[in-house]
Amino acid sequence: MSSVGWGIVATCAAIRAGITRPTSLHDLYLTDQDLLESVPLVGHPVSGLTDGFGPLGRWLQLAQACVCDLRQEAGLPPAEDVRFWGQTGWIFVLPHLEEARYLEVQDFGSALLTAAWLKRLKQLLGLSWRQDAVHFIHAGHAGTAAAIHLAGQLLAARNVERLVIVAVDSYLDETSLEWLWAHRRLKSPDRPVGLMPGEAGACLLVESLSGARQRGASVLALLPAAGAGCEDRSFLSGQHSSGEALARLVEQVLPAGLAGSGAPGELVCDLNGEEWRARAWGHFLIRLHARQEGQWRVRLPCISVGDVGAASGALGICMVARSFARKYSAGSHALVLSSAEHGDVGAIHLQAPGGGR
Repeated sequence: MSSVGWGIVATCAAIRAGITRPTSLHDLYLTDQDLLESVPLVGHPVSGLTDGFGPLGRWLQLAQACVCDLRQEAGLPPAEDVRFWGQTGWIFVLPHLEEARYLEVQDFGSALLTAAWLKRLKQLLGLSWRQDAVHFIHAGHAGTAAAIHLAGQLLAARNVERLVIVAVDSYLDETSLEWLWAHRRLKSPDRPVGLMPGEAGACLLVESLSGARQRGASVLALLPAAGAGCEDRSFLSGQHSSGEALARLVEQVLPAGLAGSGAPGELVCDLNGEEWRARAWGHFLIRLHARQEGQWRVRLPCISVGDVGAASGALGICMVARSFARKYSAGSHALVLSSAEHGDVGAIHLQAPGGGR
């Protein structure tokens, strides 16, 4: 669910076509130094779905809508199939719950907040799940990479047969916008190197290949490896990231033979217009120059939907999976790379199930 489409088909088609729908936000006004007047901030809301909601309400709306889209697109069983849903785990990828950004965390604490949110989402979806099969990850942009890594461990341990990863975030509630502004991160008429705030929800069904084939499921992409880590220096610490941790992750998840061969593929990253992220990306490319990663085709979802925070990694996977299914990918392999303002980094390697085109 994004500002350019409701559902994976509409969203990925719009991003591929270069469609973007920036909208004036009237929660925060900025000063245009040339015109000497106040102008509204521009962002990328999912209009008609999240209007008027605070952060928790926006997460609920986005999560409910994208899970419904997954159930429809993947042809999942109804809620009455207790066997299927009882063996399905859930991983929820949310932003860092820091008090400076969320008043709700100040008032209720992060544990109570997530518990109340989960209870309400369960009611809206009408699905039952085992409490021991629900996990939360708060790692910002890198949350999906951490969720994929955790999913692999849970599937290997056979705790569940499959997992649904739900990633949602919104920078468009009032306190999040004020938080971004306080850290001088918003793009404005007098600050071109900033982000355009957005929001999105994306979810993935992850299971073993044998399990998917056994139930006759359509496999859109393979996940050979995923990893998450943390840079020693982060934006919020006031230091500049060197991209070293992200480079190490790519070394771990990408086979050396493939990387050194110059094989084409998709590289989806979360560059968003901020100077610190671009600087870290530059350092990362220098470190990997010998591996010829620069030959891959770079795709930037932010151009169409703005910065969607913790949902960015899952959105990147959806884009890659759709490109594999529709046969317009640049190759049979793809990387989804993420860096968060707290220092979290993630790398996800995807492969086309049929070897590409």
